[in-house]
Amino acid sequence: MKLVLSRKGFDSGSGGCFSPYNHDTGKYIWFPIPEKVNSYSNQIRYTDILVKSEYIDGFGGSNLSEVYSSLKGTDHVKLRKNEYASIYDGELFAHFDPMLGLPPWIEKSENCKIGKGFGQFNAAPHLEKQNVKEGSIFLFFGGFQSTSNKKISGHYIYGWLKIKKRIESYKECKEIIEEYNLQHHPHITEAAFERNQKNFIFIPDQWLFEDLGIPGCGYFATLNDHLLLSNSKEMNVATWKLPNFYYKNLTQVHQNTWNYLPDGSCTVKTGIGQEFVTPLSEKGEVWLRELFLKNQNNIFPNETLGANGRINKLDFQEYLTQKHMLKIGEKKLKPISVKQYINRLENMRRLGIYNEEQQIDSTLETKIKEQYKDWKTYVKTIEHYLSFKSISQ
Repeated sequence: MKLVLSRKGFDSGSGGCFSPYNHDTGKYIWFPIPEKVNSYSNQIRYTDILVKSEYIDGFGGSNLSEVYSSLKGTDHVKLRKNEYASIYDGELFAHFDPMLGLPPWIEKSENCKIGKGFGQFNAAPHLEKQNVKEGSIFLFFGGFQSTSNKKISGHYIYGWLKIKKRIESYKECKEIIEEYNLQHHPHITEAAFERNQKNFIFIPDQWLFEDLGIPGCGYFATLNDHLLLSNSKEMNVATWKLPNFYYKNLTQVHQNTWNYLPDGSCTVKTGIGQEFVTPLSEKGEVWLRELFLKNQNNIFPNETLGANGRINKLDFQEYLTQKHMLKIGEKKLKPISVKQYINRLENMRRLGIYNEEQQIDSTLETKIKEQYKDWKTYVKTIEHYLSFKSISQ
C-alpha cells in the first residue's frame, strides 16, 4: 500500500492565490482550480457552487464566484502564467476534483452534484509507476491563507480517500457513475478516456478505519495544527515538517533538502509536483491512525457512524482499548484491566481526589498516596486519562 500527499486546489500557479481560512476557528473554503479549455471536463461553473451564508466571517456571497470577489476585491482569476479570466465568465469552469462527498461549506445544488471519487490525468503515469491502487490512501492538501492576517498561511490536509478500485476505462466509469454520484465529476467523460494519456478514476472504499467510524473518504470540518504540513505558517510554507518515516522516502520533493530535527521529525522542501508518494510502512500506519484519532470529532459531519450504525465518538474506554495501536511498544490491555482503570478514575472523582486537573502535581500525588495503598496504579490511571484528553481536543 502507498500513502499519497496529493496537492489540490488554488495555488500561486493556478488560481493565483491560496484558498481562505479563519485561523482562529479553522473554518475554510477550498477553491477548485479554474479551467478555461474544457475539452474533457463536465461543466461546473463557480456560480453553480452554492456556499453557505457567511460561512467565513466577513466574506459574503451565495456562490463561490461571489465569495472569491468578496475575498479578493476583483473578479479576475489566474489561469496560468500571464493569463487571467473573470470568475463569472460563462466559459470558465471549476475543476472540482477530488470529490469527497458534500463539503462543509457548500449547499446542495442540482447544478453541482458532489459525489465521491478522485480523477488524475497528468500525474496518472506517476501514480501507476508508484503502484498506487487498491488499498492505498490519498491525503489531500492545499494552500490556505488566513482571512484576517495575510502573513499567516500554510499547506493543510483537508480530506482523504482510501482506494477501493482504480477505474481505467469509460466503460467501467459508466457502471459506477450513479452509485458514486459522479455525473458532474470533471474526469467522467468519454473524451477524457480517448486522450492519448492515461485517465484514472479512484473510487473510495467504505471505510478508512471502521472501528473509529472514519469513512473511506471525506473532509475535515476545520483545519488545525495536527493537519498542518508546513514547518512554519509565516514563511516558506513549502518546507514541510513530517514524521521521520518519510525521511528520504517521498517522491517529487527536493531530495537534497532533507533534515532531521531533534524531536525525531524531519523537514524537506517540496517541489511543484501534485502527488507525493511514500510506502505505507508500519510506522506510517500508526501515524495515520493517530492523525484520525486526534481528529475523530473533526470529521464532517462532526458525528460519524460506526459499523453498528450508531454515533461513534472516542471515549476514555475506547482509548484504553486501542492505545496499543497508537504507540509502538505499548502493550494491549486486557478487558478487565480497562474496566479497572475506568473504575479507579470514577472512584477518584467521586471522592474529590481528582478534579480534572491538567497535570499531576505534588498536591494531587499526595492526596492519592493518602487514600490508596497501590497509589502508583491510580497515578498511572490519571496519566492515561491525560494522554486521552490530549488527543481528543
